[in-house]
Order: sequence, then structure tokens, then C-alpha cells
Amino acid sequence: METRIIEVKEFAVTGYGLQGPLEKIPGKWNFLNSKIAEKGIVADESFGVCLSMEGGIIHYIAGIKSHHAEKLTGTEEVIISAGKYIVAPVEGGIPAIPTIFNKLLELINYRMRDGYAIERYTHPENELIIEVWLPIE
Repeated sequence: METRIIEVKEFAVTGYGLQGPLEKIPGKWNFLNSKIAEKGIVADESFGVCLSMEGGIIHYIAGIKSHHAEKLTGTEEVIISAGKYIVAPVEGGIPAIPTIFNKLLELINYRMRDGYAIERYTHPENELIIEVWLPIE
């Protein structure tokens, strides 16, 4: 698995939250994407942020950077902390995301820090590129 380390400045993600089973995540993305289209918002990336997960119940936000989300209503906002993240590309599409997160967590050369597990989606030239980010010290 190919990885890289990035350093990010703090930023905010605004979107639609879920507190429920993992199976409901696609519905949040469908809702977010419909609102983005309806409001004519142009964002070059989107984020899935896992705020917490316990017993199969996830608190998750499907969103975009907050400065793009001013036209959205009924949203939640989360601050993504500044610092280092280990990043891995996801090959195999959305179903492969949990596998990549688990592989990153198994890497012994890195110490995790407090922060959120993040999925980053970009859409260059009608292609979906997915990365997973985990905060590290």
C-alpha cells in the first residue's frame, strides 16, 4: 500500500450528518450531492468525516469545505485539526475504504493523534479519486 504524509492547515467541513448504522452513509452523500447540484455549488473536493463510531453506530458528516457551503441549510460543521496526516489512496472504490483504514491503523511506524478519520473525494475530469486520512503525530 502506497502512503504519503501531508501537513494541513486547520479547515472546516460543512455537510449533512448521520448518527446511525453505516448502511445509511450513501443516503447522506446522495442528499449532499443533490443539494450541491440544486444550489449550483462548485467544490473540487468533498469529505466524509467520522466523528465517532461505537457498536456499529457512526457519527459521520458528508460535506464540503465550509467556505463553499454557505448556501446549504440544516447542516453540521466540523473543524479538521491542523497537523500531519498519513494518507493512502483507495483502489477498488467505496467498498475498499474500510480495508484501507484498517491497513493504515496497522502501520507500526506511526503514532496516531487525536483527530478524525477522513475520506477525501476529488473529481478531476469525471474520475473519482478517493483517499483516506488518519491524523498522526
